[in-house]
Amino acid sequence: MTMIPNITASQFGPPKTSGPVRFAVGPPDGLTSNAWRFWTTKQGDVYIACRDNFKEAKVSLHASGRWRMGFTTEAIYKNPQLVPADVNRAWEIWDEPPASLPNTIVAFRLIFPTSELAVRPEQRPVKIWKNVLYIEAAPSGKVMVVTLFVTVNAPTLRHESEPSICLASLDIGNARQAQFVAHSEPEGDYPDLVESNVAAARKQA
Repeated sequence: MTMIPNITASQFGPPKTSGPVRFAVGPPDGLTSNAWRFWTTKQGDVYIACRDNFKEAKVSLHASGRWRMGFTTEAIYKNPQLVPADVNRAWEIWDEPPASLPNTIVAFRLIFPTSELAVRPEQRPVKIWKNVLYIEAAPSGKVMVVTLFVTVNAPTLRHESEPSICLASLDIGNARQAQFVAHSEPEGDYPDLVESNVAAARKQA
């Protein structure tokens, strides 16, 4: 995988070893995804959040092994109506899964169909987007996927058949690393899944 031609490949270079890491999928002079942020804490927690739309939510992978996705405390404070007082602000909670590869946990995946890239250049304020890494959009018949792996030590991770690049490998303690890898893969039934989810959202609107 290469950078978009009008962004220097040196922006990627070796994987970043300190956060936060900010990225988007698509060309900087065309339609992109929203910008996303990936960071860790000294306690070994890992977080993923959208930086523009839907800032009210984040993915929290805690070092304790209790992982969750839900509204932030800041969002609830600003808008208490988001979640009733007696309801957990996390809409999904799960335990850290076992390793599915040698010393490697597939922790979380963000999927970016090229057909759904919709953020225009004028919607990307320079001040907010200046440190964003732009990842090449997937070609026809494929989707771009950014996968968070939790590994023991720092093995080199590559997709077995598709181009891939490691954006970051951050130390989270106990000889573990949080690695963020971008790779393409066949789109499979993702287009149908997107269409059904959009239709369901429109019915609820």
